[in-house]
Amino acid sequence: MKLYLKNPFVLMLLCLMTGMLITISFLETPLKFQVPGITLPTALGLGKLMFGLSSKIQWGFLIAILVLMLISRRNYKKVDFIILVILFLLLALEQFWLLPVLDSRVDLLSAGKALSPTPLHDYFIYTETAKAFLLITAITLQFNNKHDSL
Repeated sequence: MKLYLKNPFVLMLLCLMTGMLITISFLETPLKFQVPGITLPTALGLGKLMFGLSSKIQWGFLIAILVLMLISRRNYKKVDFIILVILFLLLALEQFWLLPVLDSRVDLLSAGKALSPTPLHDYFIYTETAKAFLLITAITLQFNNKHDSL
């Protein structure tokens, strides 16, 4: 049995997107709150900036991946496209609902307003985690198993 790569450019973009997502969401974000002397408004403002930029870059990655998958669509199965659609939906959920609401909360907190807790931050963590798992799954699915004919 040999492994065949479906499209090396799709694999490259998936790996880059996964690395960026994991670095920002699961490394940079929690670490910035541990920096000595950083204030909560500064840390939250940095998060707002980073996640806003990250989501725009993710749109670019997903669109490029979709185009490349369509170009070599004979190599892809339905599950590959389903994963991509779910990634688009999760990113849209974040971009058009979660991030705007969380950004407005950051603005209010930075202005000194007291806010009651909300589960929205947890929802954002769940979507980021789901995207990470889906991206890792998509990476593993970039390889086809083909049996050698003897």
